Amino acid sequence: MKASTSANSNFHSLTKTSVFDRRRAEDRFQEYRRQWMENPGKFHVADFPLNLDLESTCACNLRCPFCATTQANWGPKAAGYMRLELFKRIIDEGAEHGLPAIKLSLRGEPLLHPKLDEMVAYAKKRGILDVYFNTNATLLDADKFNRLIDAGLDRISISFEGTTKEVYERQRVGADFDKVCANIRALKGIRARRQASHPQIRIQTVLLPELKPRFQDFMAMWQAHADEVAYLDARREGPQDDHRGRRAQWACPFPWQRMTILWDGTILPCLMHGVSDFSLMALGNAAQMTISEAWTGGRAQEIRNLHRDGRAHELPACDRCSYRAMELEKRAKNGGHTP
Repeated sequence: MKASTSANSNFHSLTKTSVFDRRRAEDRFQEYRRQWMENPGKFHVADFPLNLDLESTCACNLRCPFCATTQANWGPKAAGYMRLELFKRIIDEGAEHGLPAIKLSLRGEPLLHPKLDEMVAYAKKRGILDVYFNTNATLLDADKFNRLIDAGLDRISISFEGTTKEVYERQRVGADFDKVCANIRALKGIRARRQASHPQIRIQTVLLPELKPRFQDFMAMWQAHADEVAYLDARREGPQDDHRGRRAQWACPFPWQRMTILWDGTILPCLMHGVSDFSLMALGNAAQMTISEAWTGGRAQEIRNLHRDGRAHELPACDRCSYRAMELEKRAKNGGHTP
């Protein structure tokens, strides 16, 4: 019996509009989104990843207690910035294969990278359809936003926890509530004055337990300032053993959708949430091999086969992944079915 999987099961949009609405008439974009949603469920491997998560930097200016980076439980501690030469090498190969999307963030805050707008502009010049990143918005002032508009950024996801200064600054340690609110509230006005339709703006939160009672307040606070408001299911990001060795008929969707490339070129088959030792799944380095070789290689296929057969627990990295732990817990609450 094959395992089951579904795309985006940890993501929940709460508005009638989304960051994808303006692109409904674009056939190629809609085909990319169709494959994104359908390929994992069919265990279909496209010729090339649909998305590359390119870690522009793993450095971060905040120390959020719910983040695996803060818990020192998400890869090596050494911070660095992706070189523009490496980035262009990756994008050039992606462009040759019709790569639809890149996300310029993983563990760190991408706005710390001094050449982020150059990265966006180069990717758009090479024909990447969907260029975006996640940010805490602490550095997202008018100048940076204007430069991102000029570069062609398609969308931006802003992470924000809570509706009050007390709660926000407790969860986003190192951030200033009033400054970040002002940054975010200015964005749609800047975009309108530029008569631009991009970047589309999503404001999202990790739905931590203490935030649930005030979630409607969160919606009311941000709906007028974003094209979409959403939440992500919370994961427990500290070291945990509750799902170790558990076999389950669940497969992660990531190996059929995307690959990750760290700032130093290390290629991973997924996001490796809450895994401290990235060497457990590293497929090589993008400075010495192609993305195609990693995507179609034997190790990547072995990972997919084990997930498809419900044997992900045999992979040490997957057996301690906080994303897998979260999904198995949700299935248990739903009688063993994917929600």
